[in-house]
Amino acid sequence: GERDDFERAKAAFEAGDHEAAAEQFAAFLEAYPGGPLSGRAGLLRGEALDAAGQKSAAARAYLETFSAAPEADQAPEALFRLGRALGQLGQTEDACVTLGQVAARYPDAGAVSDAQAEMARLGCS
Repeated sequence: GERDDFERAKAAFEAGDHEAAAEQFAAFLEAYPGGPLSGRAGLLRGEALDAAGQKSAAARAYLETFSAAPEADQAPEALFRLGRALGQLGQTEDACVTLGQVAARYPDAGAVSDAQAEMARLGCS
């Protein structure tokens, strides 16, 4: 079921088959919307797309993960990764705004320090 499908997609990711992993995570998210593993699946889908060189699709995956459950445990990490991806795509202003939202929304999250470091790297004011 759900756990098996997640583990199969994760195994593809860990084996370096990033395009297959991204497709499997996308299918997983369609089959189990809002399930207990969907936040993690969304993050891994974004990572797989990023590793496959699909930066824009990775940014969309992070946005979808964040938007689907902004109060979930993975939300701060998804927001950070969205901001980082926007920066990599050359959308610095949007990246800075997005990264700034990590600390504003989730002041106690571990992703705050990552977001602040990325903001410094991008030269956000």
